[in-house]
Amino acid sequence: MVKLFQRSCLILLGLVGLQFSKLACAAIDPSAIDNSFVILQYHHVDETTPDVTSLSNEKFIQHLQLIEKLGFTVVDLAEAIDSVRTGKALPDKSVAITFDDGYKNIAVQALPELQKRGWPATIFVNPGLLTKSPSFYLTWDELKYWSKHKMTIANHGWEHDYWVRNDAATNQSWQQKIKQSITKTELAIEQHIGYSKKLVAYPYGEYDTWIQDWLKAQKLVTFGQQSGAVAQFSDFTALPRFPASGIYADEKTLTTKLLTKALPVDYNLLPSPIVQPNSNPPSLQLKLLTAPVNPLNCFIGGKAEMDLQKLSATEYKISAKQKLEKGRSRYNCTMQTKQNGRFYWLSQPWVID
Repeated sequence: MVKLFQRSCLILLGLVGLQFSKLACAAIDPSAIDNSFVILQYHHVDETTPDVTSLSNEKFIQHLQLIEKLGFTVVDLAEAIDSVRTGKALPDKSVAITFDDGYKNIAVQALPELQKRGWPATIFVNPGLLTKSPSFYLTWDELKYWSKHKMTIANHGWEHDYWVRNDAATNQSWQQKIKQSITKTELAIEQHIGYSKKLVAYPYGEYDTWIQDWLKAQKLVTFGQQSGAVAQFSDFTALPRFPASGIYADEKTLTTKLLTKALPVDYNLLPSPIVQPNSNPPSLQLKLLTAPVNPLNCFIGGKAEMDLQKLSATEYKISAKQKLEKGRSRYNCTMQTKQNGRFYWLSQPWVID
């Protein structure tokens, strides 16, 4: 059914204009709604590193035990993406594990624990940093070793620069620098590992439409740090991941996140995360791809300080009641599924200068 639906959309693309076809294909085969998976994001696995991006080896092992207890299948990230895109069914409880930056401490216990279970993971690296500080980051030789034990080595940019600062939307030299950072990293991965899965993680989870358009043209799949699950209707230039370190390492809240599904909207229609001064607080308009099964609830900073307007049976407009503070922020929206204790989840990131 999913493949039949996809073929119908391709026919529409050939018969009508791009804008109309995008709207025409907004509906989705019901079987694709719940065919999704969750991605966990880690940085340090160590007790001596910054709390906000760290958890202890003991806590990490507890997370793995929780995944086992809940009956999850740990999936290869690239393979899971290919499955949801093509309509191939994943196990109902599927999770992918990722590490940003390639810190050496993840090889002390975290990677061996995954290896012991035969579980895959993805390590996003910055080649310019790992060559400068081989005592702090995994070296190419170490990454090559782990790549032979179900660990995918992927692109996090050359030196973890900001990709949406310095008027990046209009500054061509800045944009070119970021593009070179990404392409140079791809070449380094191919040279040292032997291949690339074409996966990129945004440094700091920040992105804008200009870089999304370029990444799509390069056929690169890209990940942020906003929360949520991945499904066929996701935006594959800004896929969500649940941070699982620091304050997000709590097993009770992690259980809820592991059990989430992607809120069924067309993520390709979500706005740029960059908030202009005259648009603060930003508004978010959502159109569900299916009739809502329960009320939609939206939050900011864990609080329900939101104006939520229901425009029609499937359309909503959401805005914070006050201006967002400078820095990174999110609107999180959830809707309970038909299964008790499981939620559809969407997170819209914002960047306010």
